[in-house]
Formats: sequence, structure tokens, C-alpha cells
Amino acid sequence: MNRFLPLLVIALITAPLAALAAPPSQPAKEEVPARQGKLVFVATTGLEDIGTLSSSLRHVKSAKASGYLSDVVWLTYGRAVVALDPTVKAVPAEVREAAQAAKAAGVRLVACATALQKFGIDPKKLQPQADVVDNGVAELSRLVAEGYQVIRY
Repeated sequence: MNRFLPLLVIALITAPLAALAAPPSQPAKEEVPARQGKLVFVATTGLEDIGTLSSSLRHVKSAKASGYLSDVVWLTYGRAVVALDPTVKAVPAEVREAAQAAKAAGVRLVACATALQKFGIDPKKLQPQADVVDNGVAELSRLVAEGYQVIRY
């Protein structure tokens, strides 16, 4: 027993000292995304497929919220421009709310002036407000040339 007493004393003294010498635990650092990618969602589907139109707006918002992208654009031309026309009663509230939520999240909404004119939509009355470009296909070409990746609906 006398042989173990010095070992016990040493163990009791060194254990607390070892705990004091250990560095304090730090919370795990959350990785910050690089925010380098650019994405354009192209919506051409009209009222004949409200589910797809609504999905495109929800997906564009999710892409922006991911934090990985420096810019996210929802580009609409053709029949899809009616989604931004507040006078079209056939556009469900869920589509209007998804468009508002995407805009509020920082998504750039872009509409084709040619399509707006074809469907008799006043660009000043778009809800939510969107940037209007002369030609949607030309704008898509410009964005692709700038390195944007494309998702088409």
C-alpha cells in the first residue's frame, strides 16, 4: 500500500494541472460560402402550368438564400410574363406571393419588353416590380456570356 501512495498523490496533483493546460474548447466555425456563382432561372411556362411557374419562383428564392451565389436572376419571357401582371385574375395567390418573396430575398426579377407588349401588360404596373429588358433571349445570351449558369422552366 505504501508503494501506491506516492503514485496516487502524483496522479491527484497532475490530473487537475493537465486540465488547466488544455486549450479551451471553441465552438465549430461555420463555413461561409464563397458567393462566386451566378444563376439565371428562365421561366417561359405560362398559366397552363401554374405548378411549374410557382416552383421556379420558390426555387430561385432558395438558390439566393443558399448564400453560394453572388447573383440570382429570374428571367421571364413569353407566356410567363403574365405571372407579374396584377390584372390577370387567373394567377393564383401562391404565385404572386412566391414572386414577392423571391424579390424580397434579393432575387433580380427581369421581364421581356417584347412579351409584355405582346400580352398587353404595362411594364410600370408589374407586381412585384421587375427590371424590363428589350428582349428576353438577348438578355439570356448576355447573362450566359457573363458566366451565368442556366436553369430553364
